[in-house]
Amino acid sequence: MLILLTVVISTLTACSSPSEKLLEQFTEYRVEHGLDLYRQTIPQDGESSLIAAYETIDGLFGIMEFDGKENKQKEVEKSQKVTTAVLAGNESTILAILHPDQKTGNVKVHAGGQSEEFALDTQEPITMHTLNDSYDDVKIEVFDEQGNLIE
Repeated sequence: MLILLTVVISTLTACSSPSEKLLEQFTEYRVEHGLDLYRQTIPQDGESSLIAAYETIDGLFGIMEFDGKENKQKEVEKSQKVTTAVLAGNESTILAILHPDQKTGNVKVHAGGQSEEFALDTQEPITMHTLNDSYDDVKIEVFDEQGNLIE
């Protein structure tokens, strides 16, 4: 009976897609490192990584591009009102904005001599956004619904 169970589990594991395997690896990583997950992407077929926003055991706010090998991450101290984390990838820059008390407002991003504006996610305490290029120097400004800068 044990041999049959092992064969069935091995067969099921062999049928798992690369995306499912990546999700399994990330779940193990998250549990092992005690990460409290805010949000994560689900990798589609052909994608080799997922993006996750989380809080560490030490209370840091972080964003990670998890590929199971060379996981890129950025962790920052949380602030009272709004916390931002920026992760420059190979082909994009990922922004995570934690705004637990701010339900509406706008974000202005300045990077590479360009500016972009978008609304905060009104359904969640976190907003994630991806810039199409990789930038080292990114400035993020978050404004409330009256247009006042939140510091």
